Parts: sequence; C-alpha cells; structure tokens
Amino acid sequence: MKLIRRLKYYTVKLFRVNKGAHQVSIGLVTGFFPCWFPTFGIGPALSIAFARLAKGNLPASIIAASIGSIIWPVLFYMNYVTGRLLFHPRKKLPDFSLENMEYVEAAVNVNKLGKLGIKFVLGGVVNSLVFSLLGYAAFYYIFRKYRLAILKLISRRNKVRLH
Repeated sequence: MKLIRRLKYYTVKLFRVNKGAHQVSIGLVTGFFPCWFPTFGIGPALSIAFARLAKGNLPASIIAASIGSIIWPVLFYMNYVTGRLLFHPRKKLPDFSLENMEYVEAAVNVNKLGKLGIKFVLGGVVNSLVFSLLGYAAFYYIFRKYRLAILKLISRRNKVRLH
C-alpha cells in the first residue's frame, strides 16, 4: 500500500513539473538509456549524468532508471534477439577436423561465446538508439497533449496532495 501511494505521489509530481515536455522527455529517455547495457550498479549514476549533460529533467531520469533496473532481464533478452536478427555471417567456413588436438572443443566454445557477446552488444546499441528516439517522440507527444488530463485523472482518483 505504501509503495503504491508513493508511486502515485511521484507520478503526480512528475506531471506537475513546470518544465517543458522536451526536458521531461529527455530526462525519461536519458534515464532509460543505460538500462540497455550491463552497467554493474552504476546505471542510476549514469542516468543522472546523462540527464544533466542533455539538460533533461532529473526526477524523470531517476524514475526511468528505476523502471529500467526492474525490467533489465527483458531488455537484455531483447538485445540478444535483435543482435541475432542483425548479425548473420555471410560465409560459412568449411568444417575441419583436428582429432588429435584437445583444445579444439574449448576454442569452439570460446568462439561461440564471442559471437554471443557481439550479438548482445550490437543489439544493445541498436535497441538503445531506436527506443530512445521512439521513446522521446512518444513521451513528448503524451506530455504535450495529455499532461493535464492525466494529472486531473490521477489527482482526482487518488486524492494525492503535494506540499
């Protein structure tokens, strides 16, 4: 109950921001951008740094980073799928057999792991760029067109008051 109330509070606070739709949209997009990559705990700090660098809204950036830190497994899977769709080797090397060599299996496994990493990174770059552009356009449109209607709906329905 407390978590839902706090979420509603911050949603109302976000929609009440007097800054323009551009700054809020930039904040949301820059906050979500690092979530596409494994940042090993520094994702929220990167989100804030990117938001400041792009002159976006910091609370929007923090909200987006929080959402991204929850759904990162889905994002990472999307990275791999996108990379797999985009990364198709044109030529297939001929098979060879070195039966006396013991390291062949290890070399093949390392090669497969390397291809997995390339697919993941390529998918992450493509997904982060595409979803940043689409996310900016969507958030900008929503904030320009429906900001007041959403704010009235949330405020009236939940009776959340800001001090």
